[in-house]
Amino acid sequence: MEKTFYFLSGLPRSGSTVLTSILNQHPEVYATPTSPLLDQLISNQNIWRKAQQVRANPIEEQLTNITRRLITAMWKHRPEPIIIDKNRGWGKNMPASVILFEKEIKIVMVVRDLPSIMASWLKLLKSNPGNHIDQLIISNGFQVTDETRVMEMWNNMVKDCYESVTQAVKDAGNRILIIEYDDLIKNPKSTLASIESFLELSKHEYDFNNIINNNNDDDLSAWGLDGMHTIRNTLKKTSESPQTILGNDLFEKFKDIERSYRGQYGW
Repeated sequence: MEKTFYFLSGLPRSGSTVLTSILNQHPEVYATPTSPLLDQLISNQNIWRKAQQVRANPIEEQLTNITRRLITAMWKHRPEPIIIDKNRGWGKNMPASVILFEKEIKIVMVVRDLPSIMASWLKLLKSNPGNHIDQLIISNGFQVTDETRVMEMWNNMVKDCYESVTQAVKDAGNRILIIEYDDLIKNPKSTLASIESFLELSKHEYDFNNIINNNNDDDLSAWGLDGMHTIRNTLKKTSESPQTILGNDLFEKFKDIERSYRGQYGW
């Protein structure tokens, strides 16, 4: 491997974009936007195994060599020696990653309380009228309400991310660092120090009052929701109480869901 790889994964609306922006202040690190690497590796394996020529004469070394080339080629254009590859799918693929990379890769998982995650999604959906989630709700014959919006987001995406974190805890608990959103916002210096220690990075002084996202994600084209990766240049918690945004019933519902996951799997 020409570069040292680590993974960044976790829950949505939990600070992964601001964390990558801070980490990218480190001169030796490139923390990626949502990375296509995992999906490319999976697609490559599927295409290779389905080919008639391969079925006739499978040579596993070919797949290994192609996989190695894909991994080294994906971020070869970056000068930084350390790549922190961000993809929420890594959590469910930690055993496979050992095969793909031929080593155990450490992973940083950013998490946040579930009511705050769902409140953040609800605010984002309301700021994007005609978004694809609303259209999906309507196409399924339901009325667009706060409840149908957050339940669609939970069932469509957030639940899978929770399952991904719990799977990673079970499969690779000894190489996971869980970062709580509130710790990142309230205690950024100690949080970044813990990441540096975990990933064995050289120490760096980060500017928490001048945070810039240089990845320029085209959220509207890619995800259908403008502003998904917009961040403030200064760390501060300014959002309303999730209970105010969601209302009491939804707030309690998601608190119960969160307790069932975190209590069962201990993270």
